[in-house]
Amino acid sequence: MTSHDLTAPTRRVRTRFAPSPTGFLHIGAFRTALFSFLLARRFGGDFILRIEDTDQARLVTNSLADIIGSLLALGIGYDEGPDKASVAALDAEKYGVVDPALLPDHGGDYGPYFQSQRLPRYRELLDQLLEEGKAYYAFETKEDLDRMRKAADIRKEPFRYNGKYRNYPLGEARDRVAGGESAVIRFKMPTDGPIRTVDALRGETVWDARTQDDFVILKGDGFPPYHFSSMVDDHDMAISHILRSEEWISSTPKHVCLFDAFGWEPPIFVHTPNVLGNDRKKLSKRTGAPPVKGTIYKPNGEPVIGLLDQGYLEDAVFNYLSITGWSPGDDTEVMTREEITRRFNLEGISASPALFDRDKLTWLNGVYLRHLSPAALVERALPYLIAAKLLPADPTPSERTYAASVIVLEQERLKTLDEIPGLTDFFFYPLPEYADKSVAKWLKKVGVAEYLTDVAVALGEVENWDAETVETATRGAGEKHGREKGDLTHPVRVAVTGREVGPSLFDAMGAMGSERVLARLAHAVEIARG
Repeated sequence: MTSHDLTAPTRRVRTRFAPSPTGFLHIGAFRTALFSFLLARRFGGDFILRIEDTDQARLVTNSLADIIGSLLALGIGYDEGPDKASVAALDAEKYGVVDPALLPDHGGDYGPYFQSQRLPRYRELLDQLLEEGKAYYAFETKEDLDRMRKAADIRKEPFRYNGKYRNYPLGEARDRVAGGESAVIRFKMPTDGPIRTVDALRGETVWDARTQDDFVILKGDGFPPYHFSSMVDDHDMAISHILRSEEWISSTPKHVCLFDAFGWEPPIFVHTPNVLGNDRKKLSKRTGAPPVKGTIYKPNGEPVIGLLDQGYLEDAVFNYLSITGWSPGDDTEVMTREEITRRFNLEGISASPALFDRDKLTWLNGVYLRHLSPAALVERALPYLIAAKLLPADPTPSERTYAASVIVLEQERLKTLDEIPGLTDFFFYPLPEYADKSVAKWLKKVGVAEYLTDVAVALGEVENWDAETVETATRGAGEKHGREKGDLTHPVRVAVTGREVGPSLFDAMGAMGSERVLARLAHAVEIARG
């Protein structure tokens, strides 16, 4: 089967995102979630969020809130998944607290959607495999397995379990377990012949069964690992397509054999390409991959800062992640959510790794910022000005109006929302901060004090203060001093803003108002006179 055969699925499309709540999820993981979401939406199917929390020792508090909050913030809503009751049943000290307002009243008809709440189902199927002779108890200790691995290293061979207990009588094994002896359960893989797997992006692969070993399907702590629990859940939840990272390709023979052992129809496997950082290594938490939101904290109490906290728009991140490893078939890069959903297909997913290009994301975010309405931009930018203490926590109507007039002046230059304070702070200070270099270049020159004095006089006579009247008055004063172009505008720009570059000078002066501008000109004249 090839990806071409999947353009019109013959069964209802049901995809899933199944993260572990063991820390924040970086954008590489969310890219996989987005692909799963888009495939379900493209064919009118269902997108399921399942939480794989069988590794209880590695749970990170508030990771669950980060997963759910980040998905919803990006507009990746799930059709089935954690609901109010299932989350309330969790240990809050381990999992943290999820805002109930984010959760549906009913999670769906295929729950529970937490693996820790599905243990009876796993036990039922494990017993079935044991009774059918398709699995067995194994009693090696950790030290035994370590010795086997070291021996394999000495032989320069990959480690494969030797199947010591493969034919051990089930009754005796159960007696040992009942007597308190520690054991795992292993699945019996074929010992010879080919194992055929199909990947939607890469086609068929034939594996030699002799390269496989009997893998663990129940750990010593009583929890099943991914290889078992996830496949059981995918069957029970009628998952049609498993979209997951390409690192799972080598595990597919195990999963196909497990489905075959139960007589289940396997889903379609789609191994998406890894997302790499600038160092060409796979993105991970350890390599500094950014999360979507800053919901959780590092062990030292420092918050994890996500892309949305840094001023990237949800629509821009959604758009960027969708084209990271997928193409609509042409060079189109800027697309609405609706267009992306309509055009998404498996054929467009590349089998080669994709690169997380922060510069491209920033460029795309700038495109989205420039398309925001002025009102929307102001609402998104105000929290950043408040956080920078350029505005009070509860701005008055006049303060909001002034901030709005300032923010829109920077819309064309803006790339991320967190740039707003740095680009506009001089509008809010009582007086601008002057760089020595700018003072020497533009304010300490002969005649500048007199010129700025005359500009102030001309502006003081303006009745209807706006950018146009301000420009007319300023240029009139400049002509009297024989100034034009940069000699006319740059001394005034430095005087009223403290900067040599910025938004349109006269638009900025119009937004500042006469009181601010005249006070700054008077201050600049004092500096110019030394």
